[in-house]
Amino acid sequence: MLGIFGSARKTAAAMADTAYWQLIIDGVTSRLGPAEALCLPARGPSRNMWNWHSKRLHPYLPSLQEEFRRLAAYQAREAGYADPGQTRSMTAPGRGQFVVGDGAVPASPVRGPGSKTKSKKKHAREKKEPGSAESDGGSAATGGESPKVAEDEPQANPRRKDPGAGWHVEGGEEEDGGHRVFGPKFVLTSVRDDRPLSRIVLDVRYQRPGKGYGGEAALAVSMLMDAAARLPGLTGACWDGALREIHRDQLMKAGLLIVSPQHDGIAPRRIALVTGCPCGNRHDLWSKGGALREAESLDTGEIHLTPTTGSRLEPCGGRRHRWYLLTRLSCGNTHRERLDTTREDHRRGLNRTEHLRQHPPDTDSYIHCYRWRPDAESLNAQLDATLWNRRMIAYGAPQQTLVMLALAQNALTRHLHHRQAPSTTRQERAPP
Repeated sequence: MLGIFGSARKTAAAMADTAYWQLIIDGVTSRLGPAEALCLPARGPSRNMWNWHSKRLHPYLPSLQEEFRRLAAYQAREAGYADPGQTRSMTAPGRGQFVVGDGAVPASPVRGPGSKTKSKKKHAREKKEPGSAESDGGSAATGGESPKVAEDEPQANPRRKDPGAGWHVEGGEEEDGGHRVFGPKFVLTSVRDDRPLSRIVLDVRYQRPGKGYGGEAALAVSMLMDAAARLPGLTGACWDGALREIHRDQLMKAGLLIVSPQHDGIAPRRIALVTGCPCGNRHDLWSKGGALREAESLDTGEIHLTPTTGSRLEPCGGRRHRWYLLTRLSCGNTHRERLDTTREDHRRGLNRTEHLRQHPPDTDSYIHCYRWRPDAESLNAQLDATLWNRRMIAYGAPQQTLVMLALAQNALTRHLHHRQAPSTTRQERAPP
């Protein structure tokens, strides 16, 4: 119920209400039987009870997270997402076959070290109405100048500290307009279809501050690989620019179609020199903007990169996939170019997956898939709106992870799914 009311205090107040508590007793009766329901007290637990008993769950967090993933995958299969029996299209996949993910940083309950806050004098000065004698820079009583107010002063050390929080950057890199946020960071993945309120959160993992271990991208690879193993019909995933060449290469070799934006500042790079074409000519292939292009020498001596036409993705392989791009050269013949990184690429220092994309930006397939990416931002906004005062309601990574696992999104989705299902299948079943 923390994911419904947004704070432990509101939850405890609601569970003290007999109407809410009876709903919980009815739920326990339907799931665990009347004998277990009779063991419950006459009223719900208080906030202090939750704070004390929840700490006893910390050693079992890995098991709780694993069970969360298992039940989420079961719910996704029950709703028809990532159905292995459906046709997997590489150019126009269904929305229910794609996972979206992103990192979320709820604000910490305390201010970060080094944060600055306005002094009381400056805050009082800004609250005064414009046009008053005091706000005009003079004193009405003496006619002299107002006393100088203190500049921004560093906040004193807070009485409580949040060991799970750290400084993170949201909205891209700091030099590209991103802003710093102090709080715990979690990486979330979800899947949904085009129906309203159909989102299912597949995984939630805590990200430690710092970049020495891979950060968000390393967690994204692990989470998407786990989702692909649990959902055999999964086609691909949408992510932001956090995924780089090494991460996309791992996911591509796992058989996933990865749609993410191209990083700025990536210069064109020669990919291959085709010498065995039946036309007898050589074709110089380069990359630009994530797409494969053919170089042509102009009369002025400059090199012009012409986009290739008729491109088609061709995945092949079993446990370890290889991705190829079938494209038409300027002579009309078809060329087959590898998209994932090869041993030869490592030898020549070519980051192939950084220069070539399965679906380059501005293509119809990219636009078709990447339009689902804002759903991850919608989930982050929903998280902020749920938490009281738009801040995390717990201290420390273990306790904050418990709060994230308590989000009621999947419960709401499952309830609506069973309510909208035909009457023959409307009866709710407990997951295995």
